[in-house]
Amino acid sequence: MTFYERAFRYIWRKRSQSILLLVCFFIISVTILSAAMILQSAQATNLSIREKTGTKLVMHSETGITADTIAQIQGISSVSKINRTASNTAFPVGFSPVIKKDGTEPLNMVVSLHAYDNTEMDGLFAEEKYRLLDGIHITENQSGILVNSILAESNALSIGDSISFETENGKTAAGKITGIFFSGSERKQENNIAAAYRIENQIFIDHELFRQLYGAEKSTAVSVYTADPEKLNELQTQIESLVDDSVCITASDALYKQMQAPLKQVIRITSLMLILTVITAVIVISLLLCMWTRTRMKETAVFISLGVSKTNLLLQELTESLTLFILSVAGATAVGILFAGQLTSALFSASDFVSLADTHLQIKHVLTLLLLGSGIVFAAVGISIYPILRANPRDTLSRMEG
Repeated sequence: MTFYERAFRYIWRKRSQSILLLVCFFIISVTILSAAMILQSAQATNLSIREKTGTKLVMHSETGITADTIAQIQGISSVSKINRTASNTAFPVGFSPVIKKDGTEPLNMVVSLHAYDNTEMDGLFAEEKYRLLDGIHITENQSGILVNSILAESNALSIGDSISFETENGKTAAGKITGIFFSGSERKQENNIAAAYRIENQIFIDHELFRQLYGAEKSTAVSVYTADPEKLNELQTQIESLVDDSVCITASDALYKQMQAPLKQVIRITSLMLILTVITAVIVISLLLCMWTRTRMKETAVFISLGVSKTNLLLQELTESLTLFILSVAGATAVGILFAGQLTSALFSASDFVSLADTHLQIKHVLTLLLLGSGIVFAAVGISIYPILRANPRDTLSRMEG
């Protein structure tokens, strides 16, 4: 009779023991599989946080940051994107600014122009102090002009209309309105504020229109984004070597650190849980097998006396435990498929990660379970059967008969 035939017969003959061992393996398998899924979800969420938190360095300069410097920064490998900001004032052509203050000084006759690569990523729109009521934002692929709703209403302007601006040097340029925004603080302003500083007269334009008006562009602020927040300090050092002391650089990674802290705690706790589960499993399964192995000492000694090799007996016990373990893996896999969503909700219910986390069973989770579980089985079976295989069969039979 082969070792695997003896193994299956023994499992059937010792059904109560087999069921108890199967339950233990099932609990262990569910715990390991859950830990593997949590770790995968936490790691995937961490990558998603890196991409979506907008970790960046913000450069400010009163004298302006040149296009050559920005091109050098853009060439750094860890830089994912750049958002430039440039501001100036211009005279409106064909429409009038909102004026509440008396006087004809220049600042009371102009509007403020703010050029962005992307108005949605930075500035007052990103801080939600301005809200786009209609239309679309200015992006790297979408040019246009964003005007305040009160300015648009007072001049009967709407999306699609073309408006023009003129600089002090007489240069003019025009563009189409692509969005209308609102602040909510327009009517809370004092009347003695010059037109250039009023919210209604803040106009957002694309950089191409800004260049047509002012020629060679110098950005007053540049947001430098990185896809790897862990390298933010290294990126700052690289940028500092490219600019002079007039440029002030500040890091904006508070949101990333705030979101990553609880996530790191989840990873640490789950890793510790996984390690303790494996250690506890080896101890518990070893104790159970040791107790049951004592009851089959005589049987083992008889087999050895009949010429069955110790390797054959070891393979029999491994087959018994591995068979029950594989059955537990199948049950744990079914549980993982059914309750993966509940695991996400329970794990991230009190955090901001629910929308980012995507806990679901994958092949690599089952492979992790098979690898760790097999290690537990080999360790436990080895510990339990080693004393018997090492003993002399004649001594064992003598003790049993005596």
